[in-house]
Amino acid sequence: MTSRRIARVVVGLLLTVPFLSSCRASSSDYRREAEKYLESDDLAKEAGYKFDQAVCEKPESDMIGVQFSCTATDNDGDDWEFIVEITGSRAITVISGEVIG
Repeated sequence: MTSRRIARVVVGLLLTVPFLSSCRASSSDYRREAEKYLESDDLAKEAGYKFDQAVCEKPESDMIGVQFSCTATDNDGDDWEFIVEITGSRAITVISGEVIG
């Protein structure tokens, strides 16, 4: 059952999430936006799971192509790890997600 859940979420996560910022986004902005997106209703609809307690590491820089990891807990109590990539001046893409515990 777990492998089916992983496949469903990974397929659904390969999308870009733009966010608003009045100036150039900092690495802290990318971290906050990723946490907010992982807990969003939009992702819940796409993935079929509601996530909360999202925590992301601060990206090493704010450059396009930098990846960083996040964790969150789904509505079944399973912990997930997500890999997020900065894909634009104010955009992130969730590259993958898998159950880690």
